[in-house]
Amino acid sequence: MMKKITCLLFFAMLSSVAFSQTPGVSEFSNPNGYIEYIPGNLPIIISAPHGGVINSGETIGGVFYPDEDANLPDRTCGNNERDDNTDVLVRRIQDEIFALTGGYAHVIINNLHRSKMDPNRIVSQGSCGNSHAASYWSDFQNYINVASQSVESNWGKGLYIDLHGQNHTVPRIEIGYNISASELNASDLNSASIVNKSTIMNLVSTNLNGYTHEELVRGAFSLGQLFQEAPATFYNSIDPSGSETSYPGCGVTSGYRAVPSNSDYGDTSCDDTTPHSYSYFDGNYYNNRRHGSGDGTGGPASVGGSGTIDGIMTEVNRRVRDLGAPYDSNPNTLEPFAIDYAHVVLEYLSIHYDDFSSFDYAATSYDITDDDPTPVVTNGGLSGGLYLSTPSGLVIDQNTGTIDLSESTAGTYTITYSVGPNSTVTAPHRYYNTAKSIEITNNNLSVSEETALSVKLYPNPTSGIINFESNTQISEVKIHSVLGQRLVVKSINNNESSIDISQLRTGSYLITFYIDDKSVGSKLIVKH
Repeated sequence: MMKKITCLLFFAMLSSVAFSQTPGVSEFSNPNGYIEYIPGNLPIIISAPHGGVINSGETIGGVFYPDEDANLPDRTCGNNERDDNTDVLVRRIQDEIFALTGGYAHVIINNLHRSKMDPNRIVSQGSCGNSHAASYWSDFQNYINVASQSVESNWGKGLYIDLHGQNHTVPRIEIGYNISASELNASDLNSASIVNKSTIMNLVSTNLNGYTHEELVRGAFSLGQLFQEAPATFYNSIDPSGSETSYPGCGVTSGYRAVPSNSDYGDTSCDDTTPHSYSYFDGNYYNNRRHGSGDGTGGPASVGGSGTIDGIMTEVNRRVRDLGAPYDSNPNTLEPFAIDYAHVVLEYLSIHYDDFSSFDYAATSYDITDDDPTPVVTNGGLSGGLYLSTPSGLVIDQNTGTIDLSESTAGTYTITYSVGPNSTVTAPHRYYNTAKSIEITNNNLSVSEETALSVKLYPNPTSGIINFESNTQISEVKIHSVLGQRLVVKSINNNESSIDISQLRTGSYLITFYIDDKSVGSKLIVKH
């Protein structure tokens, strides 16, 4: 009975926390601020277990943090080394994700120094038997549970990242999937035994492009390769000081070297497809195994998250975590790295996860005399989004996507369905969005009672010249962008003509036909 009551209280606590969440607003597990949760509204969770400074008894960044909690003695087991500035880095990453999307990643931070509690080990090692440390260990894990429940409930799937720092000789971002260095070196990542324990196991069967586990770990669109191709100046070039200057980066001058990835720059120290014999954190640690989607095998007290939240551990090199003066003597690399990190994570989600706004109508063309069509969300599409159309002339319910055909004007329209947070980047749409082209016809439109308008366009797509032939004389044509901006106006007064659009940028446009100043129909054209 006591066990049952304890479980009920635990789930009640989770429900209360989940109910009170406000995206972007920190909440804490105790008044001292030891464990911090910043709730999100995106399918992204990032934790920083080893960057905390509270009760360190040390001066960090010119600030002294006294060791004043008598209930938390220094741990007498395990590693007490702090991952410098990862507590700052994770906040900056969240800030940049918000700037790009209008939404928040879920963020969980251990503000305690690692010498007091390590939430990335099993509880007996993380607390070294201290009951107070163990309670904060539980708080950290429970907040990740709450975030995971939120992502699964609102998005159906998502990505969990455990953020760490290291200072290995080869200064790369080390990306861990619970796949050992020896397994990466052996070059067979598609075997069932490896896939099942991989913390991105769910992604192997659900990724949008059907990539294999091998391709997801070190293919052209792996997380490591996206870091390699990030636009930033290579961080070894940023920092002219420090021990890393003895390692020139194998001729790399941009992006961030990462292992595993799809990049091989030469000998073993320059081959980023595999660690070879160099130091490498493989993701075989408690948080990644517990909260990722693998079966948890590969280490002591394996738990396995299973489910639809994939897990990846990223160990970032020391030289991308410098805060600059007055905190240290190196240039500030943390700020630009946080920006690039956010871009890379969002791109990774876009490539492998983003079918959140998938939708479709039963047809691509409707006449104004047809029954009003309502779209359905497809595949991983989420309900409750926003339907908007361009250009003007289509009457559509923004909540359901139902088109009022009888009240709409004949033409070709772009309908965009969007879900998620509002974004200044994609306004007026929400962040995740999908666009479809729908043609509305009016078979009653004619230049006489008997003759319906018919127009043939060719070639379409075109690189410059587009021709049309009509069964009646066209007075004028106008070309607009899909957002409604008028770009070309040409008088015709003929039933056939050619129009030069070579000056337009590559993309899709709407061509509208007029008879005696009256719009009689539009079609979508593509410039390549």
